[in-house]
Amino acid sequence: MPDESNRRRFARYLIHLPLLHKPKVPAPIKAGVGWTRNLSDGGTCVDLTERLQPGTTLRVRLQTDRGPIEVEAQVVWAGEPGAPGEAVPHGIVFDQVAPDEEKTLRDLLLSRGEKRHAGVRLPLDIPVTCQPKDQDGPSVEGRTGNMSRGGMLLRLSEAIPPQTVLKLTLHTPQGPVTAEGEIVWVDPPERRTPGEPIAHGLRFTVLGWSTSLSLGLYLVESK
Repeated sequence: MPDESNRRRFARYLIHLPLLHKPKVPAPIKAGVGWTRNLSDGGTCVDLTERLQPGTTLRVRLQTDRGPIEVEAQVVWAGEPGAPGEAVPHGIVFDQVAPDEEKTLRDLLLSRGEKRHAGVRLPLDIPVTCQPKDQDGPSVEGRTGNMSRGGMLLRLSEAIPPQTVLKLTLHTPQGPVTAEGEIVWVDPPERRTPGEPIAHGLRFTVLGWSTSLSLGLYLVESK
């Protein structure tokens, strides 16, 4: 990987990936989970739950749509904690990346092309219950298809119109987590198969940090 003098020359992409981190050597800090804000060949900006001291060395596992990337890294800066329960931004540089992991990372970045804001959706297949917000009526059952930090693919038992805001209950093996989101598209009738779930695209409108962490942890550990 590139040396320190070149790290800032690399293009950073707004790629949001869940990650696990743990100290490289015995330390008072614990293993934790977080999400990347952006990613480059030389490092990443990440949101974590607790503030880590600059100079802390870590082992980091990033979950991508091409498989996991495991690297050794170092914290170079850390933001100040905000209100309780809010994310703390950190800057991390990669120290050691195995050749296979480096190729996966570079392939991921190359796949973004010039789309610096392109998202990465990770497979996620869990049951979901949807209820229109501020409306009475029966809930709609289904399953998720994939997820990014900004939204997810839903496969539901009936069609829900675009612009409908939903309360979601995601039934993970660790227990239910809740979120809110807006339907932005639904498969048109000509693309549906009778008796099969109907695909919907959902954009999160409310996704708390604790929910984001719970889903990120599931995404990383389930691969």
